[in-house]
Amino acid sequence: MNIAYPEIVVAATAFVVLVGDMFMTERARVALAPLSALGLALGIAVTALFTPASGELLGGRFAMDPVAWWFKIAFMVAALVSVVLSMDTLDGRARVRARGMGFRGEYYMVLLSSVVGMMLLVSARDLATLFVSLEVATLPLFVLAAWRRDDPKSGEAGLKYVILGALASAFIGYGFSILYGLARSTDLDIIAHSVSGEYTPAFLLAVALVLAGTGFKLTVVPFHMWAADVYQGAPTPVTAYLSVASKAAGLAFAFQVLFRLFGNWLPQWGMLIAVFAALTMTLGNVVAIVQHNVKRFMAYSAISQAGYFLLGFLGSANEGVPAMLFYLVVYVVSNLAAFACIVWFANETGKEQIEDYRGLSLTNPLVALAMMVALFSLAGIPPLSGFVGKFFLFNIASKAGYHWLVALAAVNSTISLYYYLRVVRQMYIEPVDAEASTPGVSRNVGVTLALLSLAIVVLGIVPTFYERIHASTVAWLLSLSAG
Repeated sequence: MNIAYPEIVVAATAFVVLVGDMFMTERARVALAPLSALGLALGIAVTALFTPASGELLGGRFAMDPVAWWFKIAFMVAALVSVVLSMDTLDGRARVRARGMGFRGEYYMVLLSSVVGMMLLVSARDLATLFVSLEVATLPLFVLAAWRRDDPKSGEAGLKYVILGALASAFIGYGFSILYGLARSTDLDIIAHSVSGEYTPAFLLAVALVLAGTGFKLTVVPFHMWAADVYQGAPTPVTAYLSVASKAAGLAFAFQVLFRLFGNWLPQWGMLIAVFAALTMTLGNVVAIVQHNVKRFMAYSAISQAGYFLLGFLGSANEGVPAMLFYLVVYVVSNLAAFACIVWFANETGKEQIEDYRGLSLTNPLVALAMMVALFSLAGIPPLSGFVGKFFLFNIASKAGYHWLVALAAVNSTISLYYYLRVVRQMYIEPVDAEASTPGVSRNVGVTLALLSLAIVVLGIVPTFYERIHASTVAWLLSLSAG
């Protein structure tokens, strides 16, 4: 039972927040954000200190392993930072108030519910649990994207997200039903052994449908079409959460599908994965060059990062799994640092264009420095953690013989540096607006930015984190072999 303590803590927090919102006065509801943050911090502590790294519940349908452990930590950290970044907007402390951002209790409850779904997703061990937990994780995201009820763009983002998300869920559900028909079981390990023979038309159709749905969740080209409009239309704190949580959930689902369901076939699909990785990296980076809205810009940046993640599936799982997990941690920290600056800037100025950041180094030098560090980490500049994470992934592709893909990834990293430098140029070279003021930074945003910036640097120069991830995933790989 204790392997489910993290989910219980977060779910209980969501319930307490919802009930508390019903009985609190409007003035007292300012405590809901700290309460949500406290619940997530408690969930992280329980996971780190009291949750065993392996175990099963519900007849094996729910399991904990080292990979799930790392994913759950990443989900809760992403949610915790997102809650902190949402405080100023929802509590009305932003200089430029966003209309239609009320209902704080429901907001935090919905966000916490999506975290519970993601945590269940990575522990699922049969088709039904996996599909239901995927829906529990993604349905709240549709609601959050449309949270600003007075903003047509937010409504449009929610509508597009729910339509395309429903299509992806239909693909996955139909693919799962075919796999169930072939294996006559919902157990992932039994299905993996039952369909490991020859290709059949039914199996190929199931693979195509499930991989298409997975590509949508991970924003892999050509299933990325929802990202830019949803990122731009969603409230900025929600975009910050979407950019990391949905990516982490997509990677967790890809782990379940590619390693547990189709692990026996994965070595034969190397070239297919390499082509998708090349397309995703290149399109994301090239299109990001011409973006002016900073949220669309970060959307295409996130698409290109999905291409880098795919490199980890090309080599042996011994190296690919820890490399992808480490890069996930790096991506979560770096992207949230960049979005912490974007959320703060939007709260203080109401502006979202890249050109609006001109002269930021003069008005708020520490925020500009944090933004530059985060963008350079995403670009892969040494010695920041983004460089180390990309190095591990490139190394895997090179060892697998995909030297052309490594060369293309290096070119794409150079392209990404160019467009990240567009923001840095606005902050450090372009003159500041004559009418620009010097907005202050709230304590919660300042502390968050400082911790995230420190983490970006420490993850890049201290090898302990990668070594621990690598050591802990050995047990997960052994369990896959035994299964």
